[in-house]
Amino acid sequence: MPNEGEFSPTTLRLLQRLRQAGNLTEAARACGISQPAASKAIARAEAQSGLLLVRRDRRPLCLTAEGHILADYAERQEDMARTVHRVLQESRRHGQGLVRIASFGASASTHILPGLVAAARQRGPALRVEISESADEAALQALRDGAADFAIAVESEMPDLEMIPLAHDRLVALVRSDDALASHPGVDAATLSRRDFILTRGGSEPLVRAWFARSGHAPDVRHSIQQITSILAMVRAGMGVSVIAEMAVPETHAGIVLVRLAPEQPRVICLARREGSFASHAAAIFWDVALDRSRKADP
Repeated sequence: MPNEGEFSPTTLRLLQRLRQAGNLTEAARACGISQPAASKAIARAEAQSGLLLVRRDRRPLCLTAEGHILADYAERQEDMARTVHRVLQESRRHGQGLVRIASFGASASTHILPGLVAAARQRGPALRVEISESADEAALQALRDGAADFAIAVESEMPDLEMIPLAHDRLVALVRSDDALASHPGVDAATLSRRDFILTRGGSEPLVRAWFARSGHAPDVRHSIQQITSILAMVRAGMGVSVIAEMAVPETHAGIVLVRLAPEQPRVICLARREGSFASHAAAIFWDVALDRSRKADP
């Protein structure tokens, strides 16, 4: 049984064209070779495979059953080549492809990613984005494991990652609207350390603890909560005060007042990627769009 390595691409195209034209001269011309060269190519393929591929006793010329098999194979190759070419063109021109982003939650998913995704789709209309939310460390681990193309992360020194600043955020205190602290222009760690404290278990937890520690205080943690909505409900119910990222606070937070921290605790939210090449052209487009937006936002 012949293997496909015995048949050159020229021979396969020649058989395909011969089936269409029924004339070796026309088939040779369509393949860009001479008629003698075409005859030799077919004869060589027949000799190597031990099979007749062309019925030479018929006019117009026609293929044997084995010749039809190879012509069909050549057509499938051409169809696949056209499909591959079209997909690559779509990728180059319209950014066709999937971009996977690991996000750490409300701050990015609400305030940052919608605008960034919309801008990326203007550059690449066929670009698709898949966002998965998780805790900060889980998002970074997904990036390092290759399960995500990008991760939303708080700016920090990570030698293996490249980061683009996307937004500037800060921590704020959450207090009930009838709390005496609600009217203060700012609140310090000493004051908050004397209150029952609701600690976020989200991405801001290390920053919250660091902010207290810099002033030589620690929060009196009575509750440790993951969900922002739960924290708001507990503050509203008088179960304590809390500190979270300002961008994470929903637009509607009735009965809750945001109070500035003194001193302030800023944080920079970034788009992070592993150093090296991109997994796809779509991912490269997305990164370029993020870089452009960051540069325009930089005063």
